[in-house]
Amino acid sequence: MRKSKTEQNYRRRVQQVHRLIAASLDEPVDIATLAKASAFSLYHFHRIYTALMGETVADTHRRLRLDRAAAQIARGSLPITHIAMEAGYETPQSFSRAFKHQFSLSPAQYRKVGTQPDCQAPVSIYPPICTEIIKMNITIETREEAIVYGVRHIGPYTGIQQAFHQLWQWVTANHLESQGKCGIGIYYNDPITTAPEKCQSDACIQFIQPLENEPEDKNIRTIKLAAGRYARYRHTGPYNTLEQAYNTFYGQWLPDSGYECADLPPFEIYINSPYDTPEADLITDIYMPVKDK
Repeated sequence: MRKSKTEQNYRRRVQQVHRLIAASLDEPVDIATLAKASAFSLYHFHRIYTALMGETVADTHRRLRLDRAAAQIARGSLPITHIAMEAGYETPQSFSRAFKHQFSLSPAQYRKVGTQPDCQAPVSIYPPICTEIIKMNITIETREEAIVYGVRHIGPYTGIQQAFHQLWQWVTANHLESQGKCGIGIYYNDPITTAPEKCQSDACIQFIQPLENEPEDKNIRTIKLAAGRYARYRHTGPYNTLEQAYNTFYGQWLPDSGYECADLPPFEIYINSPYDTPEADLITDIYMPVKDK
C-alpha cells in the first residue's frame, strides 16, 4: 500500500505542475516556482517531471500553447499570422512547421477541417506517464560526512574530464597518488534546463584520510559530501549511457520507492578508470540523496 500511495502522490504533484503551466501560458516558464509548487527539491524537480511526463517543462509549455493556437484556428475568427505571434513564434513559417509537426496538418488545413460541419479537428496526442518497468539494482545506504577535494568545472558535463586532468596534476605534484581512494563527480544543475555553458560540476578525489592542511592551490576546493541516506545505483557501461539510468531512477524507481529526493545534488563515484578499462566494463555508482516520504 505504501508504494501505491507514494506513486499516486508523485503523479498528483507532477500533474499539478502540468495544470499550473496550462494556467499561465503567456508567462515565462519559472522552474523554481514550479518546483516549489510541487514540493520537489529544486535539484531534482525537472528530472522527475521529465521522466514521468515524457517531456520537459518547456516542451509542455510549447505544446499547450500550440493546443491553444489550434483551438483558435479551428474557430476561424483570427488571422493565422496573429495567432502565430500570440503563440510566441517570430514568423508564420516557424509556427507552421511546429504546428504541422504536432498536428500533422498545416494551420490552413487544420482551419479547413475544423470549420467543416460534422467534422472534428484532429487532436494532439499527449505523452503518457511512463509505465515501462525496468529492474534497477538500487540499495539504500546511510553515509557519514565525507571530505573530498575538487576542481570546479563550468560548461557541458561531457567536458568535466578537463577538470579531472587538472585535479590529477595537483595530486601528482603533491605526491598524493597512494592516498587516493576514489574519483567523484558532483553535478549541480539539470542539463535539460540549464544551458550547457552554465552547468556547474566538481571533479573530485577522496583520500583515505582527509588532508591535515587545506590545499595551497586556490583551484582546489574542499567539499563536504553531506551525511545522510542515499539510494545507490551501480551502473555498468559507457559514461554516455548514464543519462538513461537517471531517467529510469526518476521515472520508475523513485515514485514507487516510498522515498523522495532530499535537497542535495546527486554525485557519482567512479569505481574504475576509463584509461585502462573498456567502456563496457566501466562501473559508476550513482548516489541520490533521499528521505522518507
